[in-house]
Amino acid sequence: MKIIRLKSIDSTNKEAFRLLNHFQRVAILSETQTEGYGRNGAKWHSFKGNIHLSVGAICKIACLDTLSIRVLYHVFSMLKKEVKGQLLVKWPNDILLNGEKAGGILIESKVKGDNAMVVVGIGLNYEKKPLNDSACLKDALTMSREEVENMLMEEILNAIDSRLSMKTLFEFFLENSYLQKGDEVTLNRGDRILKGRFVGFTEKFGIRIDIDGNTRTFYSGEVKKIRKS
Repeated sequence: MKIIRLKSIDSTNKEAFRLLNHFQRVAILSETQTEGYGRNGAKWHSFKGNIHLSVGAICKIACLDTLSIRVLYHVFSMLKKEVKGQLLVKWPNDILLNGEKAGGILIESKVKGDNAMVVVGIGLNYEKKPLNDSACLKDALTMSREEVENMLMEEILNAIDSRLSMKTLFEFFLENSYLQKGDEVTLNRGDRILKGRFVGFTEKFGIRIDIDGNTRTFYSGEVKKIRKS
């Protein structure tokens, strides 16, 4: 795998796609990003001292099935062994430390014929909190940033190559979920914010929310737990 470390780049995901025209597997790490983004194009705040990593690979289309959950499974399992504190997953692909966001994963792909260019981007707050309600990992880890980066690259490749069963992935998600049945939540759909009660997840990892007595399933959006006063 070609590994490139940079001082700054527009986006590690964008650079990974560019380099996949020349390499089968690449990893891009940058101290900062000028155009970092998350789900639905949301701005990702990139600060020096944090981890901005993208791993790209050429694979068969079948590799894309459940890839986002496989990546979360491998990355989360690695971090949980090393982190002191409560680590949880928040649907669909965030990692929380003691209830606050410590990182997120963004997977993008471009399909051509039977093959796909897939890029797994991960941002982790290692040293700095980009927002007030976020967490950083440095004080909860005994590993250096570079050690974490090296392990992340290995685990992302393992996720791309793995074929974990749906049962294993579903049980993992339920066991480590930040959301618990009955929690009051809001779901930001971009054009509107819905309020309801969390019911559970579907086998395809959609989120089920009871809204005014009707249980609805969603596959995208930003969910937040309503804190009880």
